[in-house]
Amino acid sequence: MILMKQASVLQQASTPSLSEIQAQLQAAILDGHEGILALLFDGAHASRTTLLGVYRHAYMARLTEVLMNDYPLLSSYVGDDFFRPLARSFIIAHPSRSQNVRWFGSAFPEFLAKHESASEHPHLSELADIERSVANAFDSPDAPLLSVGDLALYPPNDWERLTFVFHPSVAFLQTTTNAFDLWKALKENEPPPDVVHLSSREHVAVWRHGTTPNVRRISNEEAMLCQEMRQGVPFGGLCEMLATYNETGDISARAAGYLQTWLAGGMLSSAKFIAQRAERNDAQGRNRTTDTRMLHLRLPMISGERMPPSAT
Repeated sequence: MILMKQASVLQQASTPSLSEIQAQLQAAILDGHEGILALLFDGAHASRTTLLGVYRHAYMARLTEVLMNDYPLLSSYVGDDFFRPLARSFIIAHPSRSQNVRWFGSAFPEFLAKHESASEHPHLSELADIERSVANAFDSPDAPLLSVGDLALYPPNDWERLTFVFHPSVAFLQTTTNAFDLWKALKENEPPPDVVHLSSREHVAVWRHGTTPNVRRISNEEAMLCQEMRQGVPFGGLCEMLATYNETGDISARAAGYLQTWLAGGMLSSAKFIAQRAERNDAQGRNRTTDTRMLHLRLPMISGERMPPSAT
């Protein structure tokens, strides 16, 4: 009886737990470790080594397929011979941590920016960043859209205290290459242009209007305004920045043009007041306040103008 109990204890001690078996199987698939073979049996028609190889191949093949589906333009642009080794390197460096493969490739653009075979080609990571942003925009939460009618409810004297909130789908990107032109050509099944390294960064906006993702190039001035809006700068402050950025031209007309574009494109979700700003006694301050009031008079124009074309 004692010998039987001792044998039972030894057998329990030598049997790995489920978590240990899972860890060994993961190490075998990801790192090529062979320790799991001691726990496997040969099949009727294939050895344990062959059977383990099936799992290894299936894991890599499935996640490579996920990356190709998440970045279809990039994968077609560089071709299988270049994309698949990159995908394998990414899978090894970033093993799946979730049962939902939707987010598996989220870090792929950053991975490309640092990988030895892709980092010398920044247009690849920037193209991937645009594709990721389009997918994220499509899957972003729903939210109300701000309309011209909503803005008409605010007294014109209070417009300078209005702050605007972007729709949750809105994202702003910066590129150092003509990645936007590459994306647009590939999206429209046209021959991609030669890669151009830009002398200054280019800005790209990505968002969803209804069920359709939108992508368009934006100016440095608009990018500056959008960045400040996200920091909570009120509309009066934006108009002041427009005057500082470029003192020529009609500030209220430029502000109205940007606001019309954001409203028509479905980029804004809400507007709200901030606390009363301190009074400005200088002539320049009074002029800038007048600009926001004049903008209210442009509401009929805003509702009637058309938005600049976007690449979708």
